[in-house]
Amino acid sequence: MAKYKISQEIKREVLGKVSSGRKVSEVANEYGIPTKTVYTWLGRDAGGKRSEILELSKLRRENEALYKLLGRLVYQSEAAKKNC
Repeated sequence: MAKYKISQEIKREVLGKVSSGRKVSEVANEYGIPTKTVYTWLGRDAGGKRSEILELSKLRRENEALYKLLGRLVYQSEAAKKNC
């Protein structure tokens, strides 16, 4: 495996996307970076708070999924009211 230098700008982008709720594997694939590298960056930059960042990311994804589900249920409820 070839080693190459990744700019700080790209590193910040990747970590920002993970912190905002995207999956590590998804972001790593998008940038062509091994997931292990991203997890290493998380460990270094978070000062030991890697698990907190990953948990926050997971919670954001779950929250988004719940909002979508709630929206779908409200839409179906409103449609059912109109059909009665």
